[in-house]
Amino acid sequence: MFKRVLVAVAAVATTAALMPSAPADAAPRATVGGGSGIILAGNSLCTMTAVGHDRTGRLVGLTAAHCGGVGNTVQAERKRSAGVIGTIATRSEKLDVAVIALNPSRVKAVRQVGKARISRVGVYPKPFSNVCKAGRTTGFTCGPTLLDDGDASLNYVCADHGDSGGPIIVGGRLVGMLNGALRVAGAGTPSIPCVDPAFPVYSPMIATKMTDILRPLNRTSMVGSGFRPI
Repeated sequence: MFKRVLVAVAAVATTAALMPSAPADAAPRATVGGGSGIILAGNSLCTMTAVGHDRTGRLVGLTAAHCGGVGNTVQAERKRSAGVIGTIATRSEKLDVAVIALNPSRVKAVRQVGKARISRVGVYPKPFSNVCKAGRTTGFTCGPTLLDDGDASLNYVCADHGDSGGPIIVGGRLVGMLNGALRVAGAGTPSIPCVDPAFPVYSPMIATKMTDILRPLNRTSMVGSGFRPI
């Protein structure tokens, strides 16, 4: 289902020539967690939902599927010098969800990015309860849940392009993934981006519940099955 000076002086020149060359420095590791900005296929900016392990122990991450296709490379926006830190391994056929296989030698996985801390997966709250989101564009913002519609939820929380994939958090519990914004007048019409949380005129964001993401994923044997945050 679920389809990275040499300085030499004459006195020591002979000795230096006999010494083996030092190995090249290893590429630096990128610190990545829920709320980290990521670059897919070299040009698409999105946000990591969370980093954790699947049931086989592989280091994996989650993000929105519309950010890239299977096989696309993933880099850390704030640590591009780390190179490719992973690739998209699988995408859901029904939900806007993708699993990233991460390279442990290139990633330092963390539970907290800025104000966003993830300790475990939780259940999405009922309408009118507050939720918070973390995104690479608009940061950490909070607001009320407006509507619960099946596997999706509508929330009045500041978000903009690039925040896709960002974690929806309640009290340290990862309850959902940010996937987009409500269109002004239906399909094909624009949404209103959030310029500043202090200016509350923007489209509500649409999120997918983590319980509805993990339930079908965990029934498979694909990369990411059995996902649990670090």
